[in-house]
Amino acid sequence: MGDHTTSSRPQHLGRRRWLPIAVAAVIVAACVGFGAGWYTRPARTAAATGPASTAATAVPVAATIKVTCQDSSSDAARIQQAINSSPAGSAIEFEGGTCLLTKGLTLPGDRTYTGGSTTGTVLKQDGSAAYVLASISYVNSVSTTGDPLAIRDLTIDCDGSGSTDGIILLNWQVDVEHVDVSGCGGSGIVDTNTGADGKAISNTSVNSRFDNNFITNSGRYGFQIIDSGNSVTDGFLDDNQIASSGADAVNMQNAEGWDISGNHLYDVKQNALNLARIYGTTISGNYVEDFGDGQTSGTWYGFVARAQDGPGSTITGNKIFNLHGETTGASYVYVGIVATNSGTGFAAVTGNTIQGNRPSDVGLFFAGGGNPLKITASGNNITGVGTKVKSGQNATVTGGS
Repeated sequence: MGDHTTSSRPQHLGRRRWLPIAVAAVIVAACVGFGAGWYTRPARTAAATGPASTAATAVPVAATIKVTCQDSSSDAARIQQAINSSPAGSAIEFEGGTCLLTKGLTLPGDRTYTGGSTTGTVLKQDGSAAYVLASISYVNSVSTTGDPLAIRDLTIDCDGSGSTDGIILLNWQVDVEHVDVSGCGGSGIVDTNTGADGKAISNTSVNSRFDNNFITNSGRYGFQIIDSGNSVTDGFLDDNQIASSGADAVNMQNAEGWDISGNHLYDVKQNALNLARIYGTTISGNYVEDFGDGQTSGTWYGFVARAQDGPGSTITGNKIFNLHGETTGASYVYVGIVATNSGTGFAAVTGNTIQGNRPSDVGLFFAGGGNPLKITASGNNITGVGTKVKSGQNATVTGGS
């Protein structure tokens, strides 16, 4: 698959959003425990585009390619050859057992990659690698987003070494479901707008789904969005379990238009949900057991976000606790919107259940910084904290109606 060009590609037929092609400026903000940056959102001037295939037409299965897992050092080369020879529209089936991968597998788009069952098919890292599975669009550093693909019903078993990512994708309309990812030295699953050469795509990479996955023991983030522009938007991160992350359970440089719902996050060393840009974002029904585990300094959050100018976001019906307790020297905030990146930020924070541990805890914290932030906060059940609601610079908090 070669590089795509936007001129040869029709607009996808999914929900259309007007997204910028390039970012005007990104200025790194100093916020302890928060790896995101300040961001000024330019006017929307270009329609989101995807690859040549459209969301309205399902790709027919051209062939079913069966590959056997032999727990052998020859597995990686043999499986990669089968993938490379598969036609577009194929389903590549990893038959049960362990595939011993001495190098990562590269995945072309317009294909489905599936195991016999989630825990019955294991793709096991066996040697130094940047990734276990990566899309060819990422590996080849294409200039525009790769074609849709699906990964389902298998286990990624990293060996914990280096900064290996379990799955890294640079594609639109991705579907990753019922996948277990464990023990990766880097992040468990990564959705990115930036190729392996460090260069970003020139268009958008939208409408992806990551549902019902189990991500454990990641050295860095459980789930990560890398977006140096404004490309990776309007996705779904729903009903996943993310445990024992070395840093944040979920770290998203861009959460615009995303639905982040029904996830269970626990054994979190830093922030449970860390969202650099919220804009029409839904954060609902998530269960955070703990965050900032074992930290002796800094401020740590159950949810922390920065708002964008434009449509408001909703944070509703979440349960945020710190069941592992809290360490002397560190500060804990259960929900925080800590800045508005540009214009005026809006959010509704309603119906959440927060149970703190000590008088220094803050339930809800809101600050716009250099730009206004307007919050409606109502119906939240907040106990066990010293300060239920705290407002900082440029934040206006009302009780709703």
